[in-house]
Amino acid sequence: MTRILPFIICVSMFVSCAKKNVSAQQSKKTTMDSITDLNSLREFVKNADSTLRDFTCMVPHTYKSEELATSPIKQKLDSMIPKADYIKADLDGNGLQDLVITVKSQFSFHAMALMSLGDDNYNVIQLSSARNYNQFPIYTKLVMQNDVPTIEMYEKGSDFKKMDIKKTTLVYKNGAFVEYQDKISDYNITKIEFGTTGCFGTCPVFDMTIVPNGKSLFDAKYYNFSQQLGDREKEEGKFEAVIKPTDFETIVKMMNEINIKDLETSYTVGWTDDQTSKLKVYFADGSFKYVQDYGMQGTRGLELLYEVLLELRFNQEWVRL
Repeated sequence: MTRILPFIICVSMFVSCAKKNVSAQQSKKTTMDSITDLNSLREFVKNADSTLRDFTCMVPHTYKSEELATSPIKQKLDSMIPKADYIKADLDGNGLQDLVITVKSQFSFHAMALMSLGDDNYNVIQLSSARNYNQFPIYTKLVMQNDVPTIEMYEKGSDFKKMDIKKTTLVYKNGAFVEYQDKISDYNITKIEFGTTGCFGTCPVFDMTIVPNGKSLFDAKYYNFSQQLGDREKEEGKFEAVIKPTDFETIVKMMNEINIKDLETSYTVGWTDDQTSKLKVYFADGSFKYVQDYGMQGTRGLELLYEVLLELRFNQEWVRL
């Protein structure tokens, strides 16, 4: 199910990152380069993208209440992250400065990135989950990993009484931010089983068995082709197809890049009535990896993988059995 949160912007931008072998594209200037203080930052965010026009910029270390502002958690976060009104960096290597912003709504804080596309066009990407309730701001800082700019994102845990802080290191790759990995695996994957359960709504329910050679199976149960239960008999059912080799290779590549064997076996969100995905990956050495994910957002890499697996329902030549 899709949930939309209104939010007010609180911006934190990454420090300029000098790069070797400066290209001609790196000499291009954008309105973002004119930011010099918090006021010009607020003016920029107001006009940078139509989705940001009604948002208000704030200093990242600003809290909603005195109770939170004087809490041990704030003191701990302040000791971990350098204070700054804004920071800039070229996060995608296109020679243009990008921003990472912390956004504040009436109820929650989130983190987003404004990626410069040139000609004062920007792609707004959400970094933290739009569905999580964060009573503390999302703290971010720039860290270079093997000469690659990454974002360290710090979030307070959901339990107010505990001092737990979740740290995620993100890198921009292939048009999205995913968890940074200092190594890439080389799995030999022989079979993938992927399925979803229902939710309080019309989430698609299906099971799929995918193999690199031979017939793959797709058991469409509910809400895959229609939002009307009455259409189930004529539209849902069992199908088979030979998965396109390039699509299977893409899935394997994604699993290698997120080191799927190293992931947790179970993830869950902090609310109810959502959908659960079940993923089982078989390897040539006889081992397998199982991941159950309630809410389907265990990691950013998994979220992107789920999108590709879900799309298989429509981009293959399925034949009804």
